[in-house]
Amino acid sequence: MTDSTSPVSTRRHGRVLEITLTNPPRGYMNARMANDLLDTVRAAQIDDSVGAILVTGGIAGVFIRHYDVGEIANVSAALADGRIGPENFDKGSAVLDLIKTMLDSPIPTVAAINGMCMGGGCEFALSFDMRVAQEGDYRIGLPETRLGIIPGVGGQYLLARLIGPARATAAVMRGAVFSPDEAYRLGVVDELVADARARGLELAQQYAARPRIGIDATRRLARMIEAGGDGNALLDQTAREFAGTLIDSPETDHLIARFLNEGEDILAD
Repeated sequence: MTDSTSPVSTRRHGRVLEITLTNPPRGYMNARMANDLLDTVRAAQIDDSVGAILVTGGIAGVFIRHYDVGEIANVSAALADGRIGPENFDKGSAVLDLIKTMLDSPIPTVAAINGMCMGGGCEFALSFDMRVAQEGDYRIGLPETRLGIIPGVGGQYLLARLIGPARATAAVMRGAVFSPDEAYRLGVVDELVADARARGLELAQQYAARPRIGIDATRRLARMIEAGGDGNALLDQTAREFAGTLIDSPETDHLIARFLNEGEDILAD
């Protein structure tokens, strides 16, 4: 369990690790939250007993409102007086490392968006495998250009993966934010539900129940597809990955034998 003073707390549901984000009063992400999240996610990723990660907000009406603008102002001041320079950004940051860690996660990730989700909070949510949004009167999006800045940890790229480069560029330039309904229609979120946490947990448990060998192979292929891999190379790699799921995989052997011996119902769990 994470330190009780941390804005990040955890709870186990079998093979699902639920992470709850609570940073009152406004529900901002800040450096403390980003560092604690990064530590929590990295620990989960090397824990063989964790099969999926679910993240949700712990303040009513808030997933992550946005990144703490006060901290951004402090960085701006440090740049202005020369305490740091642009080269410092080459070293990355906890929040950038967090986004990269989510994108490279070896285990499935689900964001249960149960309230305001803008700026850095939206960038974080966009790095998940799946986003479930709760119905309600709140906003999801990237409003940074309203302050004369841009999404600083990949928001434009992450949004373009979902809705295409042209629409993502237009949205970022406008500083657009969307209602949950609009986000769902655009494809920013995958599902719109009455209870995001409950549905997110259900999905995370489904992911966690699948044999890890198939999840790993699917993730490797996804990275090749996203990188724009050659079609023939992708097909060849798919064939190799398929063979890999059949080699030295007792769980696969068991599941195939059960399918053949118990009625050939592939949907039976």
